[in-house]
Amino acid sequence: MFTWKLQTTLDTRNITRYALQKESGVPMNTVRAMYDGQTTRVDFSVLDRVLEALCTMTGEELQLSDVLEWRR
Repeated sequence: MFTWKLQTTLDTRNITRYALQKESGVPMNTVRAMYDGQTTRVDFSVLDRVLEALCTMTGEELQLSDVLEWRR
């Protein structure tokens, strides 16, 4: 099972969904769905844009596991 961790990642770094949307260029509906854990299909280009934006905004080397997690 996949679980979204975007909410935790944004909240712990005081980043708003709006700021992420502006930096990444990903539509707000997509960012909101990822944040709320409601996205069921993942587009790799969207994940890439979100992670690139987060790395730019935080100055950290974030990984896919900071946004999405797989559990049995």
